[in-house]
Amino acid sequence: MTSPEGLFAALLAAAPAQPFVTYYGDGSHDRAELSARSLANWVAKTYFLLTDELSLGRGNAAYVDLPAHWISVAPLLGCWTAGLEVVTDPTRADVGFVDSERALHAVEIPDVFVIAPESAVAGLTPDRLPPGMADYVAAVRPQADAWATVRPLATGADPALDSESRAELVADATDRARALGLDTGARLITGRDWQGPRDWVDLLLVPLVVGGSIVFVRHGSDLERRRVQERATVVV
Repeated sequence: MTSPEGLFAALLAAAPAQPFVTYYGDGSHDRAELSARSLANWVAKTYFLLTDELSLGRGNAAYVDLPAHWISVAPLLGCWTAGLEVVTDPTRADVGFVDSERALHAVEIPDVFVIAPESAVAGLTPDRLPPGMADYVAAVRPQADAWATVRPLATGADPALDSESRAELVADATDRARALGLDTGARLITGRDWQGPRDWVDLLLVPLVVGGSIVFVRHGSDLERRRVQERATVVV
């Protein structure tokens, strides 16, 4: 596969019911898990939000500044599937996906969608939205979730992340998986937050490269206990 979205499509085709992303929050009972099939619904909705509602695609760019969380995976994969380049410079972006704590960096972007990890399913109430920004959950909820009608819009040579091509980004993730000595189907666990491209490679693309899965543990609390509980094979 020569693109991040291609890696996800391959995982979805091979193991749709396999858990792909698991998340533990601050509370001892705050656990969420999405299979590849369930995640595909969110990715498809993001894809149609971008392509149908905003008329964005190949040649456009998205600024993503989100914490490590199951819901954060959907905008990132949705942007790539829609053909967008993900950028870390908000001045280059046509659309943004941020959490409320990082929204100030995105005030000049035309369309910005805010995600609150603690309200990942219900979304944000209007009084909690920064001025001029929209709630991601409310925006994607009415969009189609028909993955079968999703058509990836970019090629391996198109930019994926800060001008790095899709093929180059997949090659980076493949090299990283090899350096970690990962077997096919490896289950990774991490207490790291998302701080940018290096974390997206290690904590999203590497599990996709090996057809595996990832467990996010917020703030790294009880990481070893969670590793045993989740039968994770590698801490990253």
